[in-house]
Amino acid sequence: MLALTAGFTTAQFWWPVVLEKLRRDPAALKSGEWWRILSPILVHDGGSTQILFNCTAIAIVGTIVERIYGPWRWLLFYLAAALAGEFAGYVWQPQGAGASVAGAGLLGALLTWLVSKPGLPWSARVGGTIGLVAAVTLTCFKDIHGPPILFGASLASEFMIRRWKSPVQQTAP
Repeated sequence: MLALTAGFTTAQFWWPVVLEKLRRDPAALKSGEWWRILSPILVHDGGSTQILFNCTAIAIVGTIVERIYGPWRWLLFYLAAALAGEFAGYVWQPQGAGASVAGAGLLGALLTWLVSKPGLPWSARVGGTIGLVAAVTLTCFKDIHGPPILFGASLASEFMIRRWKSPVQQTAP
């Protein structure tokens, strides 16, 4: 996903129309451009700082989440949270683009693991709890990153409740 996003983000610098055709745009979505439901995670409208932060965060958090939950659940966290973030974006921030909402879902999954994994130090549980409270706060302030964090956390909770464990989960950090 990171390579795919990097490809589209690079393309937008060579051909600015790529950003225009993929970013969040309610009028274009309403006129039938259905791909805009998810395509804003493939491009970035915030410049090099946003690109660097999003790609680094997804690479770091994503690697940990993949080790804990496995690649298929990672993909589910990423894409489902991206949808949650984009829906929030269409309501709260109708114009925009960036992969941060997808990465926020990965963060939500990690926070849930920190709160619920037996044997972790209390500081990890406190950190996870603070992160989840922060996601609620972001949502209350209509920040589009709150809902995908909470969505990723909810999916992770469901996996843990159903005891869908990855074979790699026991060796995760």
